[in-house]
Amino acid sequence: MQTYFNALKSLIIREPIQIGYYYFSDVKEYIDQEIKNKNIDFAISTLIRTSKYLENINIPKYLDMVDSIGLNYQRSQANVKSIFWKLIYKLETTLLLEYEKKYIHSFDNTFFVNKEETEYWSQFGQTTWIPNGVNKMLFDYHNKNDKYKKHIAFFGNMLYQPNIDAVLWFVENVFLKLDKRISLVIVGQKPKKSILNLAKEYENIEVTGYVEDPYEYLNSTFLIVAPMRTGGGIQNKILECMALGKVNIVSSLGADPIDGAKNNEHFLVIDKADQWIKTINDIYNNPKNYKHLEKSVKPFTKENFTWENYEKKLLNMLGYYK
Repeated sequence: MQTYFNALKSLIIREPIQIGYYYFSDVKEYIDQEIKNKNIDFAISTLIRTSKYLENINIPKYLDMVDSIGLNYQRSQANVKSIFWKLIYKLETTLLLEYEKKYIHSFDNTFFVNKEETEYWSQFGQTTWIPNGVNKMLFDYHNKNDKYKKHIAFFGNMLYQPNIDAVLWFVENVFLKLDKRISLVIVGQKPKKSILNLAKEYENIEVTGYVEDPYEYLNSTFLIVAPMRTGGGIQNKILECMALGKVNIVSSLGADPIDGAKNNEHFLVIDKADQWIKTINDIYNNPKNYKHLEKSVKPFTKENFTWENYEKKLLNMLGYYK
């Protein structure tokens, strides 16, 4: 109940819901006391929504922004399907951009997973690019299920609105126009009704919900897609599929934050529906023509996007690693 009250209060005082919804005065008091009474070297705030907790403290403080939610909302307004989320984006965008600017200026350093966002926000404060990584076990993953060899896979948390938007767009504009021998498996926890209904309506679409090992599904398919139209930052689901050494088709929005990755070398970057259709059918019928993607993508991901690399960059930023 308190969280809903906080959200309503935010609307009244013109504060982003992202800030107010997660802010509790007793938590702030606890944090202040911990910092006052213990020998703490520095504090890290995770996401813009927790940044208010580190206001008015006298130790070094860092903001793990991950992604700029303000820029994400600004990009997403035109493409989001949900009326509810379209309204949220409209209400929040300007407020979030102002708050992100304020806190980036007040923190000692703010780090992002997206290089372009790092550069954009550097005009307002100290910023550092620290891209996400993947679990190194994926580079040696081999489990497969032949049931899915004629399937395309989409992978992601299906409660996350950008994933919902991507799947609904893909099914409507691409999948239903593909070679009828091709099936689709949507792998991800907590699918909303709009996603579950796809499996009820089309016999060649499967929605798994939560599964213990999603990588077996992904590794079994002939193609993985990430037709992202909203959202921001590096999509970990794309990095994980790259680490498996699969053929991936991604939208520009999903591809751009993966610094150094090249179209037709590490994945295929496509935005227009007709080109998606043509390319997927060709991959299905002529898989040998795309083997070069499988060979190049895994070593590229292993060299650039591991949690070990993330750790080194983070410790270096904090002054603990050279």
